[in-house]
Amino acid sequence: MKHLVLILIISSLIFLFSIPAFTQGISINENGTPPDPSAMLDVESTTKGFLPPRLTSAQRLAMQYPASGLVVFDTDFNALFVNTGEGWMQVDAGEKWLKDEDNNLTYNLGKVGIGVNYPEAELEVDGQVKITGGDPGAGKVLTSDEGGTASWQNSPMSILNVNQAVGYTNISTGLNFLVLPATVELTETSSILIHSTRGMGSTTGVNSTGSMNLYLCYRNINGGSIVSIGGGIFGLMVPAGTRIPFSLSSTTGFLAPGTYEVGLCGTTNAPSQWNSNEFGYTTAMAYKLPADKSYASRPTDDNFESLLGREPESKNNLLSKTNISPDSSADVQSSQDYRTTPVEEKIEQLRLENESIKNQLNILLKMIETEKSTRID
Repeated sequence: MKHLVLILIISSLIFLFSIPAFTQGISINENGTPPDPSAMLDVESTTKGFLPPRLTSAQRLAMQYPASGLVVFDTDFNALFVNTGEGWMQVDAGEKWLKDEDNNLTYNLGKVGIGVNYPEAELEVDGQVKITGGDPGAGKVLTSDEGGTASWQNSPMSILNVNQAVGYTNISTGLNFLVLPATVELTETSSILIHSTRGMGSTTGVNSTGSMNLYLCYRNINGGSIVSIGGGIFGLMVPAGTRIPFSLSSTTGFLAPGTYEVGLCGTTNAPSQWNSNEFGYTTAMAYKLPADKSYASRPTDDNFESLLGREPESKNNLLSKTNISPDSSADVQSSQDYRTTPVEEKIEQLRLENESIKNQLNILLKMIETEKSTRID
């Protein structure tokens, strides 16, 4: 019996001395090499490996309070899993990531998260995304073609605000709104596209002394004066018992942030001659252009006539043709920063409507001239 106890003691000593132990760690190897100073356990072998606990997915998920950093081998996934403290994460990707002969990398299963655990979409990124290819630029946006290929394009016009108003204000000798103005709030420097119409007429007929000058105008509600946009339409008259719609559309230049009233405005020396009127309508849209759509390349009010195929005429020439003195429009403050809108289709539509109205006015004016000639004869 004593011999047996001695043999056991000697065997235990031999086993302990075969595993070098140091205060900084333990090494397990076949050559007695001490552990690396940074490791508490240093296992070294050229013929054997480390075998972690093997659990099914159910067994792994059933573990109570697994420690952060705990490693197990999941036999259902055939993969290592490590507990991050927030949940289990698979260590190896298995066959999910594939690389073909052209070095194209493909992910076949599951979702991809960058900066986020447990992504809820095919690709979920927590952080800034940067795309440097495809000609990026300030103000550009990614757009897709019919095949789903994205490319950088200039951003479209940004619509900031839209408002409408219905009603009218009294016709006066001084410049004033003829239609209840629409109110538009600008939270940043931008422009306002305006379209305004009012039906006006006369029971007695309008003569040259009561002819109307029409403009589109805006006014800052915080004490600003009425500002007309570009030129105007001068010397408008109607025969007795006639009421027609008068309509204008245009756009302001860049306006500073603030709240503005916009709409159709006018002036006449004899407002009483316009005594058969209807409600008017004003639509206003605040917008901001892309960075590369500068007003500098757009026609100004001085050559706006060229868009209609006509030579530009000065305001004095227009006034002389309508027998209105320049003094009668002295209170009109013209907007110097006016430029045409880049919304070509909308402007073209509105221009055609205005041309139709102008043609009707020309016919009416000819009727008036004919009537005057008949009376003289």
